[in-house]
Amino acid sequence: MAANADKLPGISIDVEDLVRIRAHLSGMSLSSVRRRASYRAGARDTRMRGRGMEYEESRAYVAGDDVRTMDWRVMARTGEAHSKIYAEEKERRFLLAIDLSPSMYFGTRKAFKSWAAAQTAAHVGWLASFAGDRIGGLIVNPEAHHEVRPGKTRSGLLGVFHHLADAGSIHVAPENDTNRLNFLLRELQRVVKPGSIIALISDFIGLDRESLGLLSALSRHNDINAFWIYDETETDAWPRGYYPVMINRQKLGFDLEKPGEDDLLRHWQQQHRTRIESLTTRFDMPLVPVCCNRDITAQILQRLSRA
Repeated sequence: MAANADKLPGISIDVEDLVRIRAHLSGMSLSSVRRRASYRAGARDTRMRGRGMEYEESRAYVAGDDVRTMDWRVMARTGEAHSKIYAEEKERRFLLAIDLSPSMYFGTRKAFKSWAAAQTAAHVGWLASFAGDRIGGLIVNPEAHHEVRPGKTRSGLLGVFHHLADAGSIHVAPENDTNRLNFLLRELQRVVKPGSIIALISDFIGLDRESLGLLSALSRHNDINAFWIYDETETDAWPRGYYPVMINRQKLGFDLEKPGEDDLLRHWQQQHRTRIESLTTRFDMPLVPVCCNRDITAQILQRLSRA
């Protein structure tokens, strides 16, 4: 009882809650899943995809070998041409990349976006485990980052859950000028192996030009599935009133009673959504929006249907 006394529904990330999600997904798997590819209604359906070859060894070059498989390092060392031999992967690597930037520790009702991100990761992770994928993860929050190397389905996933619970709360005021989304993407570049499936879970508020370059490189050899975690204040109209906000460590007032102020809000909302949709279209990334103010399981199941 005492251990649960400090846990706040919709805010505290609890490992047992993430484990229980498995029961809601019985009979589903990634191989039988279709995903809505856009926030807009009527968009095309796509499915999670996996591809890739596992490096096995290098051998002497044989006439007819594809030049793209040349092992230039061995050739430089031995002076003789060698080709890389690959074995087709029977198990795919599945990485849960979870962005817990400062903006994720926010929610106007029901839950924080950080909590919704953990719930989303659990849903997607369990589906990947049903397909037999080797699951790992990267979790970045304002204080630290955690890496779980892809391992046996259940052990890897439980490792992600435990790190999510640790990262679910922050103990110092975050630095607003540090882009943790880009840090996460750079770490992904460092650890990911070609042919992996990446579930990128974020509110994408830190999205900038560097993000585009990092995602372009990652999407070349991996399949990325984007999960946009958002609060309704990022998509819907706000009630009239005065709102104190913090921008670049400065406290400012946002007065929706003044003419034109609501136009600025709508412009930011539309611009942010358009950037995310354009990004996912550009890099062929299926996009699933998840609202932290509504039931997560219902939203995920609504967007995932049997083929």
